Amino acid sequence: MPASWKSLLSRIRQDHRSGASTLLAQAIEASRQFLLTSRDLSPSQFFVALGRFTRQLTSSQPSMAPFLTLANALWRGLEGRPRRTSPWEALHGALVQYADDLDRGLIETSKSAARLVRSGSLVLTYSHSTAVRLALWRAVAEGKRFEVACAESRPMNEGVALARALAQRGVSVHLVVDAALYGWLGRATQVLVGADAVMATGIVNKVGTRPLLEAGRRAGIPAYVLADSTKWLPPGLDRFWRVRDESPGEVTTVRHPNLRIENRYFDTSPLSLASGLVSEGGVSRPASIRERIRRSRASARLVRVLSGSTPDGEARPRASLP
Repeated sequence: MPASWKSLLSRIRQDHRSGASTLLAQAIEASRQFLLTSRDLSPSQFFVALGRFTRQLTSSQPSMAPFLTLANALWRGLEGRPRRTSPWEALHGALVQYADDLDRGLIETSKSAARLVRSGSLVLTYSHSTAVRLALWRAVAEGKRFEVACAESRPMNEGVALARALAQRGVSVHLVVDAALYGWLGRATQVLVGADAVMATGIVNKVGTRPLLEAGRRAGIPAYVLADSTKWLPPGLDRFWRVRDESPGEVTTVRHPNLRIENRYFDTSPLSLASGLVSEGGVSRPASIRERIRRSRASARLVRVLSGSTPDGEARPRASLP
């Protein structure tokens, strides 16, 4: 029996290792399960249920933009539905379109990034980006031979999983502790990293990405950020994006009244630190992506739904469309 949308979102909320693309695929399945359970609801019941689902969806991984862009796609699909199309049908169509765009975006992004990799090069990467992994796999399939240096990515060690996945495909991988990665800049030919969100104000990725990009800039190493358009956060939705505090136990079990353990997974880097942003449209200058993000639209009704949530995440009245 398929998992319910509530259990899927709970699983996503507790996942501290997977990247945004992997978790987004699960969020799409949760959306599909929501549709299956809401088909027979009246319009008023449907919109109340959708408001509740939306708040739980977007709060499950609040630092990852795709959860907000998925919600935005669903609500914009409702806003633009033809008069004779039911809300349920409009939502279904919007979900299918978003899922198709996601698949295409990830494939095209990895293709474009693979073309940046040259035989004989040393690629530096950090954390575990699905787009980066697919790009490097594609480069191997194209017959390129290169090396990769990646850090363990504390505290959850996603980089170890990436190193294993690359090594199993025949890539020569140097796995190092986080602080040691900067020592490889002298040999590196490029930096490839993913992103959990791209806003007009900057690039969000695993904490430690910003100092790596800054060091790469000083060393003259080109750095590319792989992020298809599902990671681009429209103005108006960025205020619902946040970095949450994670469990201190992931860092250490040491406790003392004078000790405060700070455990946040993400940092924000200025767009200008990237040599280029790689998406389904190819490699673009940061200024071009910034302008495209500024022109993108947020659903006004989604903003109202997210603004009207109570502290416990339950719906207030007025979750329906006129």
